[in-house]
Amino acid sequence: MKYRFITAFTILPLLMSACSSGGEATPEPGEYQQTIKITELDFPGFTEADKAAMTTEMEAVGSAAAGKFCLDGKARGQWKEASSQMAGVMGGHCDTISDKGTATRMDLKMQCGGTANGDVAVTMTGKSFASGYESRMDFDFADPESKATAKLALEFTAKRVGDCAG
Repeated sequence: MKYRFITAFTILPLLMSACSSGGEATPEPGEYQQTIKITELDFPGFTEADKAAMTTEMEAVGSAAAGKFCLDGKARGQWKEASSQMAGVMGGHCDTISDKGTATRMDLKMQCGGTANGDVAVTMTGKSFASGYESRMDFDFADPESKATAKLALEFTAKRVGDCAG
């Protein structure tokens, strides 16, 4: 289950670059390094040791999965496709509930249903600047059958580290 969320992390560079398609704080084209920090992990039955181990593993795998990537500034139309991209990653379907984002800020709420993880409310917030971005994703899970709930929150940062190869 946790690796599905790690896959979701990898779409963030695309979403942030697309969100930041204009204005003074548009990230400059180039190579970026993304890091991920788990800020909340609340799954039924997890002990503190389980949470610590999963947090360490997810941060390492998630940061490595996103790793270094190239922003070329060509993803401009992708921002409004966040719900379909998230549905592709999680399975099921996702609908945009609220999109208050601007050219340099992400403020999006989605509701996903029929996923392998039950119903999922996703909130994405963040801002971009010339040499990177800072953002947050919150996942609230609800299993329609068992009524169990879980939470996962992550912070992402990316900094420009150089020019894109070739």
